[in-house]
Amino acid sequence: MSINIIVDCNYLCYVCRFALSQGLTYRGSHTEIIFGFLRHILILAEHFESNNFYFCWDSKESVRKELYPKYKANRRPDTRSQEEKELDIIAFKQFNELREKILPELGFRNIFMVEGYESDDLIAILVKKLEGSNIVVASDNDLLQLLSFCSLYNISKKQLTTKKEFIRKYSIQPETWSEVKALSGCTSDNVSGIPGVGEKTAIKFLTGELTQGKVFSKIHESGEIRDRNRLLVSLPLKDIPLPIYKENILLKSTFLGVFSIYGLVSMSQEKEFMKWVRIFNLK
Repeated sequence: MSINIIVDCNYLCYVCRFALSQGLTYRGSHTEIIFGFLRHILILAEHFESNNFYFCWDSKESVRKELYPKYKANRRPDTRSQEEKELDIIAFKQFNELREKILPELGFRNIFMVEGYESDDLIAILVKKLEGSNIVVASDNDLLQLLSFCSLYNISKKQLTTKKEFIRKYSIQPETWSEVKALSGCTSDNVSGIPGVGEKTAIKFLTGELTQGKVFSKIHESGEIRDRNRLLVSLPLKDIPLPIYKENILLKSTFLGVFSIYGLVSMSQEKEFMKWVRIFNLK
């Protein structure tokens, strides 16, 4: 059975940003995130013995914010220092370079970003549509609801989360996780839940362990909050268009060309480059 590796690219870029120093440059341009991103792609391909990659990116615009203006409002860019703003510019330039230029030039064709939607939405569509076994490279807690269709791999912790492990930990099916979040909310996205209801309480309610008391009554009285949150946390968000899959065109010459343009000398060296050739079947 083939293995599909579906990458939350913003997540992986941030991993590279904070794992590597800001000092890696080539011809005056920063390349540390580019280098780290590509290095991780090779590591993932080797680890899972697959070259079936799908790259999912967040859109700057947000349909969820239109539905709920407080969505992610706790993330305030105006609190950044001038130095932080400059570092963000350097980082996001590399994010865009990877998405718009480097991955396409390497010959990868399944690079997805849809205006208004998050990478999580694209990932949800892919894992439910692709044939084979799916590995999602991400760390977003919301993605736990997809574990009947994939496993989640945290590249920083080198940790794989499966459906079996999820059920053992929470005693519910992964599909129920969106209802847990609808009741308890999501702090990281600034989605408020029902007051006094955390994840454990939500699970007790949904499994029938909680059948009376003030909290039980409050949950029943808070249908509006639950309905609003269900719309925000369920994946994928409604009305997102389906991605169109294409076959990659991966060639030795284009890989060597990209490595040369960005000064990725170590990747061009014969021993390292032959890993790319072998795993990605470069012609």
